[in-house]
Amino acid sequence: MIRYVIKRILMIIPVVLLVAVAIFTIMHFCPGDPAEIILGVGASADDINNLRDQMGLNDPFFVQLGRYMYQTFIQFDLGESFTNGLSIAGEIATRFSKTLVLALSAIMIQVVVGIPLGMAAATHRGGWLDHLCMVLAIIGISVPAFWIGLQLLLLFAQNLRWLPAYGVDTWQGWVLPIIVNSLRGVAQMARQARSSMLEVIRSDYISTGRAKGLSERKLLFGYALPNALIPLIQTLGMSFGQSLGGTVIIENVFSIPGIGQYMVKAIGNRDYAVIRGTVVILSIAFSLCMLLVDVAFGFVDPRIKAQYTGKGKRRRVRKEAKAHA
Repeated sequence: MIRYVIKRILMIIPVVLLVAVAIFTIMHFCPGDPAEIILGVGASADDINNLRDQMGLNDPFFVQLGRYMYQTFIQFDLGESFTNGLSIAGEIATRFSKTLVLALSAIMIQVVVGIPLGMAAATHRGGWLDHLCMVLAIIGISVPAFWIGLQLLLLFAQNLRWLPAYGVDTWQGWVLPIIVNSLRGVAQMARQARSSMLEVIRSDYISTGRAKGLSERKLLFGYALPNALIPLIQTLGMSFGQSLGGTVIIENVFSIPGIGQYMVKAIGNRDYAVIRGTVVILSIAFSLCMLLVDVAFGFVDPRIKAQYTGKGKRRRVRKEAKAHA
């Protein structure tokens, strides 16, 4: 298993590097001059050109790319914002906790609500509960999150005045953003859980368990659910990435000072340094999440264990054979 984990960790490195190269290239060829953004529209051409020289913006593209990659991954410096001169790493460190709370809370709701919904739909296939769960899942996937967020704001914040309309200074402020950010993931988790459970409960060993008199609860939670976990874990990992991406919209709808709001403001101000930094950090967070998913696969799926255990045994046998020879 150690070799499996190390292999997955090493696979993260080229992914993050390629993301950094891609976002730098896109931002480099986007319209807008960082020197003009810093100095303002009224700056003279000479002042803009001098600042471009100081920032290295007149250097060839590959020189700028190499300098950016060295600064980001060797010096661990994301640079400073073009608009306010603040450290990007410091701003992300301040805001990332709110984005992470929003994403992790959504994941917890997806597990607590989505999996039981899918299991209930699978065990009552063709019944009213199955149809109700699937209708709710289709609505959750189809309806845009920002529209649901705005409707909930109108209902609970403006009309009923039960919850605050913006900010997360109190726990009540987290309620609506977490619910909205989790709806799509709950729907996807319910559909995947239903599909996986239907496949498992039709298996021969489930029929054998029923014939032996095992209770439905024991069959579902002791045998069916563990064997249906692999696709659910994969869906959960992808949902975390979607939850991180969803915070870009949710944080702006509910005025949450997280990375998503930071990125949207940077896009509006053409603050390309901030955009590059936030994209790289989000790619690292998503890659680490998928690493956890792969590690969970290694513990849940016996085929992965057998694959790496078998390789280790074959190496030991070869070494012993060479030693005896």
